[in-house]
Amino acid sequence: MKSYKCEILEKTLNFLPNKVNFCCSYAEGLNVSYVKDKNFNFADIKKNKKKYINQLKFGKIPAGCYGCIDYKEKKYTNILDFFFTKSDTSLIKQIIVNHYKQCDCNCIYCTQRIIWDGDYEQNYELLPIIQDLYEHNAIDKDNLQVEFQGGDVTALNEFESLMRLFMKNGCKCYDIHTNLTKYLPVLEELPFQSLLSIQISLDSGTKETYRKIKQIDALEQVLDNIKMLSIKTNAIINLKYIIIKDVNDNSYEVNQFLELVKELRCVNEVSFDIDYRDIVLYKDKKFEIPSYYYDIVKQAEDFCRENRIMFCLKEYAKMYMEKK
Repeated sequence: MKSYKCEILEKTLNFLPNKVNFCCSYAEGLNVSYVKDKNFNFADIKKNKKKYINQLKFGKIPAGCYGCIDYKEKKYTNILDFFFTKSDTSLIKQIIVNHYKQCDCNCIYCTQRIIWDGDYEQNYELLPIIQDLYEHNAIDKDNLQVEFQGGDVTALNEFESLMRLFMKNGCKCYDIHTNLTKYLPVLEELPFQSLLSIQISLDSGTKETYRKIKQIDALEQVLDNIKMLSIKTNAIINLKYIIIKDVNDNSYEVNQFLELVKELRCVNEVSFDIDYRDIVLYKDKKFEIPSYYYDIVKQAEDFCRENRIMFCLKEYAKMYMEKK
């Protein structure tokens, strides 16, 4: 019998506009609690976690997990190991802040707006829920990881309050996805020993292409904010490039993007991805990865190797490109 395990399922709560998931998968996901009148039942969440974990353990893949890359086959040494190995679901070890869709940009590839059918306004405040979880000792304070997705934190009214609440309770690990159209001074308050990763999707190397993708004229402003962030914080800065068919999928634009990386002199990692509208959301379209996508990725990889910058090809893009 095959057995499966998902670490994200065991440790994570993902707060979405009207519900709570166990994961951030672009599969259907496991919707475990609907937020109504700012209330949700954590006891029910723990109960459902165990149910889905046991289904995977006994080889049954929950419907919401089909197509996800995060659950893995788990091998046990013997039958006793199988029955007596328990998953730790007692405390929350990862919180994904994803309950808002407000953003200063209007990216042409934005999957969040497609997923939520235009209803991407913030439907509830997360701050009192997180406060309640801390008060009931439901969070693993020593090992908590916080990830901000959205939306964009530059447009989230709760961002500074949430950050200060997490800091007050000793959280030291943050992953923030942002367009950084506005500077985030609260990040300067993080203790020096904190691990702060900032992922900024530029997706372009010229003002014209940036404007075409983001539908806002802010490239210079974003670059200035990146420089300020590198001076005022110890953030690990990751610049992301999403390859969009017939928009930025050419060697010239990629080269201009890489030149910006070089000029900034503070970028720790470069990551490449493929438009999720092509490879994840509309799978029935059977998108064929163009051969020149491989040349684009190699161009970026070679640049990063030469300049001693980390390079990452995102999971779904890697999976689809390896299929060919």
